[in-house]
Amino acid sequence: MKIAITPISVSKMFRSGEMDLEKFINFCAELEIDGIDVLDSNYYPWFWKDKKVEFKKIPALLEKSKLKLAACATGNNFAKLKEEDRKATVETVKSAIRETAELGAPILRVFGGYHKESGGEAGVDYHNGLELIMDGLEKCLEEAERSKVILALENHGRLPGHSYEIESIMKHFNSPWIRVMFDCANFMGNGMDEPEDPLRAYERLKNYVVHVHIKDTGPAITSNLRKMEGYVAGMGKVPLRQFVAQLEENNYQGFCSLEYEASAIVPECSGVKQSIEYLKRIRAIHQMFKEKSK
Repeated sequence: MKIAITPISVSKMFRSGEMDLEKFINFCAELEIDGIDVLDSNYYPWFWKDKKVEFKKIPALLEKSKLKLAACATGNNFAKLKEEDRKATVETVKSAIRETAELGAPILRVFGGYHKESGGEAGVDYHNGLELIMDGLEKCLEEAERSKVILALENHGRLPGHSYEIESIMKHFNSPWIRVMFDCANFMGNGMDEPEDPLRAYERLKNYVVHVHIKDTGPAITSNLRKMEGYVAGMGKVPLRQFVAQLEENNYQGFCSLEYEASAIVPECSGVKQSIEYLKRIRAIHQMFKEKSK
């Protein structure tokens, strides 16, 4: 199990100026993890101070810190009803693909889109939304192949949200350049109208997964029974130990990137550190079992 961190885990610190790229890499090195994710400059401008300068710095900073660049992430929404908006989104994703290649990351996390009940446009539902997403992915595929960058589709915003939807998309394209970014908590929360067991979802999608987001979630303090909020890893309702056991059983070789989203409960630095400690304990369990089986 290779552990990484996505900058979303400390996004408040980036926005406040307490954190920048170099400090983030040093922070991750101090945690003695394996890698980091980075973010596309178009959708996440707060992550970069001076993109041209920092792009050149990243290889040396990572080498010094003994960290790998696990993935880049963009924040697109293909489920746009206006043609000009869809064209603009496709061009932005293509730009993100080129950035990912320039940085030397093997994977670009992409979203599909947002259902109308999950932050999307008023006229977007499952049928037309999923159709628009498949069209957007198809228009980006040639650029991904040319750049040798895998588009890793995340279950996010309900479009797609369920494992059967994601699997259908994978089978439709049948391409090594479109794969799955598996967020174990999003199946249970993130506005899902019909939550899905992430363990069952992984069984369906395991042969397509190239990147993983690890986070925990649980019921929010609200009268809305569907509302979920982030927790420190190991403190919520996501079956993380069982999920990691499935990854190990399937000999998953990619990264598991912590996406900590519980800063309202535990501050970002503390929550990230506690979550990483928990993930390391999970990893130690499986290392022990491997040694015992030799």
